[in-house]
Amino acid sequence: MSEMRIPQQSLYVYPVMEGASPTAHTFEQACRDLASRLRFDHAGSPAEATVALAPLLTRKLAPGEWSAPLMGTLIFHPSALPLHRGPDAIRRTLAARERVSAASWFWCDAGLDTGPLCEQELVVLDLEERARDAYARRFIPAALRALTRALIGIAQGTPRRVEQEHRLATYEPALPKRAA
Repeated sequence: MSEMRIPQQSLYVYPVMEGASPTAHTFEQACRDLASRLRFDHAGSPAEATVALAPLLTRKLAPGEWSAPLMGTLIFHPSALPLHRGPDAIRRTLAARERVSAASWFWCDAGLDTGPLCEQELVVLDLEERARDAYARRFIPAALRALTRALIGIAQGTPRRVEQEHRLATYEPALPKRAA
């Protein structure tokens, strides 16, 4: 990727939980590295940031937290939102035998996975692949490409905000954990 010149911005990245998988930590670091390459400075808190990123959010953010950055907070979700809202989107998509999904970055709001879309990238699934492998091999690369477009739009002052079509939304609760 050639070096891009964009106006200086600041970014806060919500850290993944302690004990999260190495893949999750790698994804978080890749988001930080991408932002740095695009000339975003690190912000020490959401309130100091132009935008905040939540590449692997496992909790609901308080309104004061997600609205603190100047432009808001972007959350990554591994589904073609508004479809498969909820915590086990990839497993649900594979269980439904759906071959097409998406890596979605959306603007946080008061709902669960309901905010306006910023960027999405198509992900074609291998139905024989495990969800964790699809996440690492398919969703993370697509998410980073989509995040590149999102951050460029933010830096240029033209971030996308496309309302989700809520009447078509699906929400599925967490699936039971499988025995190792």
